[in-house]
Amino acid sequence: MGLKAWAELVQRIYPELPILRDRSRWLAGQFDRPSVFIETDLVSDKAHTPRADRIIEDVGLVFHYDIDRSVVEEDGEPIPLDLSPFFLYLRQRRFCVVSQRFGFMMVIEAPRTRPQNDRMEVTFRYSYLLHVPKLVIKDNGRQIQKINDFFIEPS
Repeated sequence: MGLKAWAELVQRIYPELPILRDRSRWLAGQFDRPSVFIETDLVSDKAHTPRADRIIEDVGLVFHYDIDRSVVEEDGEPIPLDLSPFFLYLRQRRFCVVSQRFGFMMVIEAPRTRPQNDRMEVTFRYSYLLHVPKLVIKDNGRQIQKINDFFIEPS
């Protein structure tokens, strides 16, 4: 869910930017520019309350720059992607972003950036709470149905 939530966030800020999720295609260089590659890695999954787990993950976003094709050179000159709207969006929300599609809030730590010649690598650590449904099981192994309606007779 974290990977899809980050894809939703990037799509919200950069609607025209293609998103890569397939690591093998990314490593092989089989993608168009400009684009962003997103990868998440689970750090921790702990019980927060009886009904919720706290998930802590790292995310890496690699923003690949477009190439200036007007230059006669073979590779062309990279045209940097303006990442200020992305960081401004996070600052305006105080690094707490709600996924509209999945309905959970990501609490994001300060980013670490690593500029390269043809891309910008941005890494974050973030956490979110994941609902865990409570199952009550009888001795015979059958699940107990939750009581949703109560009928009270007046006395």
